[in-house]
Amino acid sequence: MPVLLFGCASGSHVVTGQQRPEIEVDQVSVFVEAPAFDYKIIGRVRASSDNGFSEGSRKEKATLEMREQAAKIGANGVILDGVTQLSFRRLGTGVGLAVGSGVGTSIGSSFSFPTAEVTGAAIYYESDVVKAL
Repeated sequence: MPVLLFGCASGSHVVTGQQRPEIEVDQVSVFVEAPAFDYKIIGRVRASSDNGFSEGSRKEKATLEMREQAAKIGANGVILDGVTQLSFRRLGTGVGLAVGSGVGTSIGSSFSFPTAEVTGAAIYYESDVVKAL
């Protein structure tokens, strides 16, 4: 019986400030350093992805998931503070069969997936501040 495995992205958020109503993902900007304008930290977001053939595509999918997590708590920005390429996440399966006291068989397999992980501070800022810059 063939087994199909698909990589995925997963994420989480922790609210540390004032949560706001959920917004659309395309309204969330990612900053590689703290912006010069005023903002409020709403929480922390984290995401990882083992889906993609390249380091860049895994990072892109993890970043999208991080933006989705930020949008859930009403943050319109994320200050990226960590990007990690984890070696491998392992997944194993096994099947066993035993008959009577002397016959047995087993089948096993293991798969490894490289994983990208991103973390950041979820922030809220007045959008007209950015337009003025």
